[in-house]
Amino acid sequence: MRLNDLRTVAVVVLVPALAALGQPASDPAIVLSQTRERLLADLARMPRYTCAQTITRKYYRAPIGRQGQACAAMIAAPEPRNLEQLMYSWDRLRLEVAIVNNNNVYSWVGAPTFEEDAFKKVAGRGPLGSGDFGMFLAQIFSRATIRFQREEVVNSRQLLSYSYEVPLDRSGYNVLTDQGWRLTAFSGELVLDPQASDIVRLTLHTAELPENSAACQSISDVDYGRTKIHDRMILIPRETRLHMLRHDGSETLNLTSYENCREYSSKSRVLSAAPHSDPGTAATAEVQTSPSSSIPAGLHFDCRIVTTIDSGTAAAGDPIEAVLRSPLRDKHKTILAPAGSRIRGRLVHFERRLGPLDYFQIGVQWDTLEMAGKEVPLIAVMDPLEIQSFIQASRARRLTLFRDDPSTGIGTFFFFREEHMRLKQIDSGWTTISPVGNGKVK
Repeated sequence: MRLNDLRTVAVVVLVPALAALGQPASDPAIVLSQTRERLLADLARMPRYTCAQTITRKYYRAPIGRQGQACAAMIAAPEPRNLEQLMYSWDRLRLEVAIVNNNNVYSWVGAPTFEEDAFKKVAGRGPLGSGDFGMFLAQIFSRATIRFQREEVVNSRQLLSYSYEVPLDRSGYNVLTDQGWRLTAFSGELVLDPQASDIVRLTLHTAELPENSAACQSISDVDYGRTKIHDRMILIPRETRLHMLRHDGSETLNLTSYENCREYSSKSRVLSAAPHSDPGTAATAEVQTSPSSSIPAGLHFDCRIVTTIDSGTAAAGDPIEAVLRSPLRDKHKTILAPAGSRIRGRLVHFERRLGPLDYFQIGVQWDTLEMAGKEVPLIAVMDPLEIQSFIQASRARRLTLFRDDPSTGIGTFFFFREEHMRLKQIDSGWTTISPVGNGKVK
């Protein structure tokens, strides 16, 4: 399980059931034993499946008086407050997460490949967590000390609550620090359904994280349910809330929802690299080849994005389309693609900044251009004149804008406007560039 800079590798170990013959079905020991046995068996035979997840990340300023406090003090004495009043920014992502041999791999929605190392790439500049697709549970049910706490009734449903602790010497939860990976202990609460022998909700609190990590503490709340995938009822998260308390007292909150969960085979999606725990997977995956033709570098084109971008629904990861407003010509003035040719790409950043300097920031990256009926790879950067117009607009508002590295082939737009944004078209100028390997361009 990962938390942007956090990762764990959970090893599934089946734990023998507790002997509790003759006791009622709702006996906490029996419920725990039956649920543990069921879930660990489920995880051991988890099918290959993928879900689309939409993640809204909210960023909050540190409240007055908290700045300069030690992590231990902030964790021990959280202040009651309205976080929404402290929110200064939010962004939204839409990803696909695949479960392969109890490991998570990621891609943008609809991308031809899942990439084992895509976690940081799709996370961008904000926090992103994983582990809620069973890896948390494998850790807890195979390594934790679990104690019954209470019975509760929610919507006429009888539920049992348990606390658990995974000490440092049993933990597989690693924190990436500036000195490498470090283990951390964690604890929390399990809420089980005694009638279904199933989990309903999980809360996970890390111990205080090392000073040289990204945060003081992270807290995950996961609501679980089951959905039918290939004639089996598979346990998946319904909603996840990931809260991080940072060293400067600021906070982040990720709200994640899941949909379109389904099984897949190696013939329907490609793994660009096999998960470490299953070195044989790569041998069964198809090889993705790129078209042999390419577009020369240094060619200017004007395009119009024709996909509607609505701030209420748009997210990084969404595919977009544009059309050429004029022909794309090579340096000999030969037409390579006529006006109206389709360009396809995706949003790679979608953010709203709040406060007096209110604006939306949108990152666009192109993938292909339609040429002679074929999709040809396209990498381009926004023209300097386009960039300068945004710089001038930001200076008028005394705003310093964070810009993406142009070598990534990402063009960034800024829109200073009202709370809700709905763009039906965006015109802009671009210049083609060439790949130089390792994901870099020139």
